[in-house]
Amino acid sequence: MAAVMRRGVLTSRWFWQAARVALPRLASGRSAGCIGDGTVCSFRQKSIYSALPDDYNCKVELALTSDGKTIVCYHPSIDIPYEHTKPIPVQDPLHSHAETHEQVLKARLREADPQPAPTMEQLSKMFYTTKHRWYPIGEYRKRRIKVDPPKDR
Repeated sequence: MAAVMRRGVLTSRWFWQAARVALPRLASGRSAGCIGDGTVCSFRQKSIYSALPDDYNCKVELALTSDGKTIVCYHPSIDIPYEHTKPIPVQDPLHSHAETHEQVLKARLREADPQPAPTMEQLSKMFYTTKHRWYPIGEYRKRRIKVDPPKDR
């Protein structure tokens, strides 16, 4: 994974911290040169510096292009040896209470206490409407509503 900053575009979270410390080190190299107006034109091409802790599984490499306008940050993941990993604990299905998917769902359903639905008065206060808006529409009124309204509407 590489992070590139070109004229203020940032693609890495910790890039500024690494660049703030590493850029003076890059500029202090022997191959850095200055033009008459004080801008630096070329740098040492590669610097291995990490602003991250030592136990972080990432190795950071910073580089600048020859014109000095682009900073490239390359930080691939480091392989972790198998000896340093832990196995995932496997539950015994004979002694486990949640053996199947259905039993897991039932156990979670028992844990969740159902909350009562809001009343019509509470709904009317929440949405600043009258209480009649929240009552169901009766059968007589449903029969009178046209199923297919005219196309001009």
